[in-house]
Amino acid sequence: MTIEQRVDAANAKVLEIMTKGHPVWVDVQPAIDVIPGMTKTTILTPGPGITPDRVTPPQRTSICGAAIHEGLAATREEAWAMVERGEIQIISSQTMNTGNAACMVTSASMPVIIVEDTTSGGKGFAPIHPGGNPKCLRWGLYDEEVENDLRWFRDVYGPALGQAVRAAGGIDVITILSKTAGMGDENHNRQPAASMCLALQLMPWLLDIESDQKNAIIKHFAANDRFFLHVMMAGVEAIMASCKDIELSTVMVGMGGNGVDFGIQLAGTGNRWYITDAPKINGTFLKPTYKESDLIGYLGDSCVTEVWGLGGMSAIAGPAYMRLTGSNYAEARNRTEKARAVSLGEHTFAPVPWEDMAGFPVGVDARKVVGYNILPISHGGSALRVGGQGGAGAAELPLGCFKEALRGIFAQAKEIMEKEETK
Repeated sequence: MTIEQRVDAANAKVLEIMTKGHPVWVDVQPAIDVIPGMTKTTILTPGPGITPDRVTPPQRTSICGAAIHEGLAATREEAWAMVERGEIQIISSQTMNTGNAACMVTSASMPVIIVEDTTSGGKGFAPIHPGGNPKCLRWGLYDEEVENDLRWFRDVYGPALGQAVRAAGGIDVITILSKTAGMGDENHNRQPAASMCLALQLMPWLLDIESDQKNAIIKHFAANDRFFLHVMMAGVEAIMASCKDIELSTVMVGMGGNGVDFGIQLAGTGNRWYITDAPKINGTFLKPTYKESDLIGYLGDSCVTEVWGLGGMSAIAGPAYMRLTGSNYAEARNRTEKARAVSLGEHTFAPVPWEDMAGFPVGVDARKVVGYNILPISHGGSALRVGGQGGAGAAELPLGCFKEALRGIFAQAKEIMEKEETK
């Protein structure tokens, strides 16, 4: 076969994994017990790997807060000195099949959602969504109040959720997406329907948990209409775990930002990041006093949802989010049409009624992005330089990432040909 034929065959294999993947939420456990390679001094951070000298202020706060939470340091200053000396390792979370939304990080004792792709066997992880309180580690904020919340999640909430999910025999993510199709979720920045559907499935089992804080647990869970996002992120990571390192594939299997860089990963080169400057998320500000200069670049792994065709890729499914962020229905359709133009397939289990029952596109091919010069759109929330959420909206995926990624595949193809010629 020619190299082009091999690329097509590799892409077909990746697309089959993506379209036949069946993620199921199976448990909640401490990160160190379930994430391969996790250690007591490991802190997983969103987006491409980054050196300490380039970490943004809100991300630094989250890292230091996690270190204090783990008992590795007593103060932020002590924690950061340990990071700079390499005594605490900051590692790109997607290289360990984990997704951290916004400024969130994952450390050893934090409870993580475990999702298994029952088709391929891959496993993915994500910390639990913190709920409606804007003062949280997820947005680069840390004090005693945030620490108390982290302890409650670790000691009470996480174990209770794990007990309920195990008792339920797992929660089928595909079933939730299928039942809530046409209910307005694009499942990145908007998922109230999916979260409520999930709650209906899990609530009977939460009623049976053994805890003297049962009421507080149920209240926190039921009040969070964004809970499903982190389950979905872990689900995407589970599917992508089996897509990585399928030689010569040009399909995107990871993307995210660290506030400075934005990067993508291709199936053919696994966990290698291809990066460029992180774009800013344009849309609406949460306060009229905020301005663009208050924001840092794209920060977070929540856009792994777009890797599987959600969020900006399925913008047509969530027109309400478009209005919320200052856009309109026509732009929602445009975003999904762009995604279709550069994708290799389509999901069929969650058709959009007002899109003539079409499913959402999946399998972005870097060749198409560069060849057609069509840039897919990612939704997202924007982080303030001082910590906290500044707004929400969308950003174009930078073309430079895709060009660099194709150079990586070209180098891989060249190496393969050279090896075959010497045989």
